Amino acid sequence: MTSFEIRQCTNPDCGLRLPVDLEIHRGEFCPRCGAALTRVSKSYQHQILHLDSPRSFRFEVLLDNVRSAYNVGAIFRTADGAGVDHVYLCGITPNPEENPAIGKTALGAEKEVSWSAHPNALRLASDCREKGYRLLALEGAPDAVPMGQFHLDALSEQPLLLILGNERAGVDPGLMDLCETVLALPMAGCKASLNVAVSFGIAAYWLLWGCNGMAY
Repeated sequence: MTSFEIRQCTNPDCGLRLPVDLEIHRGEFCPRCGAALTRVSKSYQHQILHLDSPRSFRFEVLLDNVRSAYNVGAIFRTADGAGVDHVYLCGITPNPEENPAIGKTALGAEKEVSWSAHPNALRLASDCREKGYRLLALEGAPDAVPMGQFHLDALSEQPLLLILGNERAGVDPGLMDLCETVLALPMAGCKASLNVAVSFGIAAYWLLWGCNGMAY
């Protein structure tokens, strides 16, 4: 595990305070003004909280025509943290074997989370529905259910498939028609939606950890 120290710039007009990765940097000079840095904390390690998910159902994610490799990588990292079982990469969504840029934001999670690539998301989703999956779409549709109002039975064993669409076009209407429920994240500002990777993180943690009412 990486060790860090907090160091601070000795220049009183600067005073920059920052963590220094001791495996990478010597941390002698301020990256902002060039003055000497002084150590203001003992060496420490970033702590991680590990918990077993309270759910009993299989949870999978379908990314349909997500263009950005960086978004896909961020989704992989969140999928690993949330305990997602499988990620389907559909349409033009890049995959880790073909696009190394995914690793820049996945940080190795793309090697830990099971995934597969498919050209046609509608066919895949139809197959999942026939196999008994519950299909949910994350999309800002007029009749969508606000995320905080949606609840799952933590003891359910029915597999769940969460569908996310293109950054600009959203979820394919054909996929929406297959879904049991369309979920949306309420927006208080002027923008119509959040970044797809950010949206996925909120939705995944709510569905896997929050909406069944179990504490963690």
